[in-house]
Amino acid sequence: MKKRLLFCALVGTMTACQRDGDIQPTAATLSGEVVGIYRTNFYLDPSCVAISANQMPYTELKVVSDSTVTLVYTKLYPTKTSRFIEHIGLNRQPNGIQLIIGDSSIGTLQTDRVFTDNGMEKQGKLLRINVQNDSQNLLNFAGIKQ
Repeated sequence: MKKRLLFCALVGTMTACQRDGDIQPTAATLSGEVVGIYRTNFYLDPSCVAISANQMPYTELKVVSDSTVTLVYTKLYPTKTSRFIEHIGLNRQPNGIQLIIGDSSIGTLQTDRVFTDNGMEKQGKLLRINVQNDSQNLLNFAGIKQ
């Protein structure tokens, strides 16, 4: 009986003495999962095939609250322009995270097979954005998280 008690005490002590760095928590909020810079390439967006790699458009998602982000879309060619979309809501779906403005979906973030700049296929987070306010104000983007 004493041996079992000592063994349980030893196991409990060893478990309690683990370094805090051994346990890596996942992102606690939806915005913590999506925040970051997403870059495209001509494998993900064939309309960029004539643009050099250092002039490819990119999108940055910035945290506003636990379930709200701001999207900054930057286009470098032919001139550098940035477009801001604020108050984007996040909603967890079975296959990823949905980006919402009002009642309409403007995009998704999913773990999927993606192609890197050199054409290699790998598993990564793929952001797809499709916003159309009018015929002049159109935004289509597909990019992988850096």
